[in-house]
Amino acid sequence: MVAINQQIAKTKVRDNYFEFIRGICIICVVLIHCDNGINLEDVDLYSFNCNYWLILRQLINFPVAIFVFMTAYFTNITKVKEKPLDYYISRGKRIVIPFLVWSILYSILSIVKGGFNIDVVKIIEKIIIGEASTPFYYIVALIQLIIITPLLIKFISNKYLNIMAYLITPIYLLILYVYTYTTKQALPLYATIFPAWFIFYYIGLHIKMNKSLVTQGRIVQKGKLVQKDLTKPLLLIVAALIFSIVECYILLNTGASIGFASSQIKISSFIYSLSIINFILVLKRYDFNTKRSVVTIIGNYSYGIFFVHCFWLLIVSYGMEQILYIQNILPVYELVELPTTVALSILSIIITKKIFGRKFASKFLGF
Repeated sequence: MVAINQQIAKTKVRDNYFEFIRGICIICVVLIHCDNGINLEDVDLYSFNCNYWLILRQLINFPVAIFVFMTAYFTNITKVKEKPLDYYISRGKRIVIPFLVWSILYSILSIVKGGFNIDVVKIIEKIIIGEASTPFYYIVALIQLIIITPLLIKFISNKYLNIMAYLITPIYLLILYVYTYTTKQALPLYATIFPAWFIFYYIGLHIKMNKSLVTQGRIVQKGKLVQKDLTKPLLLIVAALIFSIVECYILLNTGASIGFASSQIKISSFIYSLSIINFILVLKRYDFNTKRSVVTIIGNYSYGIFFVHCFWLLIVSYGMEQILYIQNILPVYELVELPTTVALSILSIIITKKIFGRKFASKFLGF
């Protein structure tokens, strides 16, 4: 019984740890989508607001990569190998159904905002490619990665296929840069097709199948982290962040769009995301107990927040335009918009669960 209780306790600690990480990631996702942060095309590049946002974007340019990594990291490898159909069905229910429901709801909202101008073909097209709402490209890319998961597991076991797999994202980035600079346009669906995020998913699967990569090394007592063991991973994050900021301004000064310069999909941002994944795995080696906190609670609701936050951002930004006149000070604006949106998202999830029940809310809305 003691052994069972210890195992349960370890599981809770581990879950809290990753829920905390999910909480940080979803907060960053919401912050990326906050109003003034995505409407800087008309802002002077030398203004305080613009420089603040560009630097902040580099700091928070990791959530999608981490979410993709964690999806692979928590994949049931045995189930994929032995019962691939069951794997597809379970993942499909969890991902595809809420995605379609919310895509339809956001499409209806778009029709209402557009004065009921209905183009059925265009609506279906937007749903398929994940453009019904700003962040839905992530779900489309994730579905692609899930579909090829059984194949990727075989790649990991083959030396040459494994090397080829690790080259997919670098080659894609090369194509992205060449296309961007030769055409002066963004690569169509550059974030929606799976090669953009492939490396993070593949690393997650690889580590899942080779636990020794992250469990080796001594475990220290709870809370007593050895400074020298964490210094290198932290310095790597700092160096990658500086590289990301430098590349951002180099891209801007060489004619790249502000959208590409601030994007999560560029060389420096990927290196930065990988450095954070490295730190997450290093820290996981320790008996590091992230107690239940506000961030952990937010992490528990992260999937629901992902789907509903864009709706609340519309409401919150409209309300702030009517009441608060702080748009000229972006940090202050976000200081209000971000927590308000997250709080309303969580509140709406809780209320929905109470009204429709947990099973319905989870199956159809991702709550």
